[in-house]
Amino acid sequence: MGKGQGDEEYKMDSDISGDEDGILEEEAEFSFREFCEEAVSLLLTAYLFIVFCLYPFYLRNGYADVGKEKFNFYKVMTTGGFGLIIPFALCCIFFRIKENYGEQGGLKRARGKFYFSVTDCAVAAYGISVFISYLCSGFKQMALWGEKGWNMGLVTQMAFVLSYFLVAHFWEYEEKLLLAFMAAAAAVFLLGVLNRFSVFPIEIEGANSSFLSTLGNINWYCGFWAALFPAGFICYWCGEKIWLRLPGAFCTVIGIATGVSQGSNSAFLVFAGLYLFVFCLSFKSMEKMRRFCELVILFFAVCQGLRLWRILQPDAFDYYNGTLSDWITLSRVTLLPLSIMCILYLLLLLAGKKKNADVRKYKMIRQIAVFAVVVAAGVYVLLLVLNTRIKGGIRFMGGMPALVFSDQWGSARGATWSAGVEIYKNMHGWKKLIGVGPDCFAMYLYTLPDLAKSVIKQFGGARLTNAHNEWLTVLVNEGLFGLLSYASIFVSAIVRYIYCAEKAQDDRKKYLYIFGLSAFAYTIHNIVSFQQILSTPFIFLMLGMGEALIRENKL
Repeated sequence: MGKGQGDEEYKMDSDISGDEDGILEEEAEFSFREFCEEAVSLLLTAYLFIVFCLYPFYLRNGYADVGKEKFNFYKVMTTGGFGLIIPFALCCIFFRIKENYGEQGGLKRARGKFYFSVTDCAVAAYGISVFISYLCSGFKQMALWGEKGWNMGLVTQMAFVLSYFLVAHFWEYEEKLLLAFMAAAAAVFLLGVLNRFSVFPIEIEGANSSFLSTLGNINWYCGFWAALFPAGFICYWCGEKIWLRLPGAFCTVIGIATGVSQGSNSAFLVFAGLYLFVFCLSFKSMEKMRRFCELVILFFAVCQGLRLWRILQPDAFDYYNGTLSDWITLSRVTLLPLSIMCILYLLLLLAGKKKNADVRKYKMIRQIAVFAVVVAAGVYVLLLVLNTRIKGGIRFMGGMPALVFSDQWGSARGATWSAGVEIYKNMHGWKKLIGVGPDCFAMYLYTLPDLAKSVIKQFGGARLTNAHNEWLTVLVNEGLFGLLSYASIFVSAIVRYIYCAEKAQDDRKKYLYIFGLSAFAYTIHNIVSFQQILSTPFIFLMLGMGEALIRENKL
């Protein structure tokens, strides 16, 4: 009896000891995993801060080789940052996979952060298409790093894809980081406005009317503006917290001022698209419609403020006469709509005081507005086709350059788009599916004698490195597979982020509007523009931030 009892007690002590060891082992493992998750998120926060708040201000030797120097900074920053982040991310992946295996070794249904969304799949498909395009390219040396000054080759594209996945799957969304992003963007925009009006708080070597702020060429500047301007705009429109709305208002005012005055007409496409989209979303509540009206009033008021500046200082505006920016900052055209909007706003305030006031009753106005825009666009395209194909064009319209598609149409977009289409038509078989190689648009173009001769005649000594239409350029570089996957990234992100923001029950998820509309603005802008190192890295990171916010609390 005594011996049996002792054996039993010994066995119980052993079991307890074993359990304690197991618990300690699990706690140690758990704490190391938590450390890895926390470390990777903090490192990504630091990386995001550097990209959004320091990178835009980096300059070396003024505007001389600004594209090259910006890329070198991005390359060093990204290489160093990823070198620290990726080891922790791999540890996190190991723990997540281990957690999702059942007792019998079978993979349990993925939950939490261990799943791929539609946007994830689109980004992965784009990365694969870029890699395949590189492997099959006849210009591998060029395809690796890309054209000099543009650097949109394989390495850069893979950095975009990887940055998206790291932020989307390992970063813990931090709302207050948006304040830092808006502050940095507002500082860049303010310098841009001041430079356009011949005020240079910072003397930069090589400054002229074609360069602005710390970013350089106005097309590159406008690309950055298109990606970042919606952040402040949407914070003001849907923000519930005053500490986000006030910076949003400041960023919006400065963003409107620089968007209107900077000189690139593509900004007005962004304004039109962004205001129409937010107008359609504003029928959700009287509060949102009121704020939308305030944003419209701000636009017209800022235009009149710039006009007053030009009246007081007639020689201050430093850009070409006759441009859209020159005209709208000196015209009275925004004065009448400003007055009308103020009256409508007062009526909206009076209507809001009624208990039964519900803006949702007037959703028909939204449908009418969208229908009108679609009809107007359709009529314009029809007139463009008829004026181009009919000799002499339609009576009274045939001589209008905006209504005739030619090499000069749309600031020479007619020539660049035609070149892109001709390049694709000259590609054969499977090349149409996988493209000529990342950033190899020019390399392939100049192997086509007739087309090269036409382009040289049109642009002189300037090398045409892209079609000045992002999706057309992707079609040439990465083929049909690349275009479909790239388009899917933005279409899926815009639809998903806006849908989730509309259905959001908590304030944090409402800020998905920012990331959805930033992707929309970037897409609208790049109908007439291109991927470049001062806009594309930002939009991939913002897409990743939106994905991280969607995944939040899905544990």
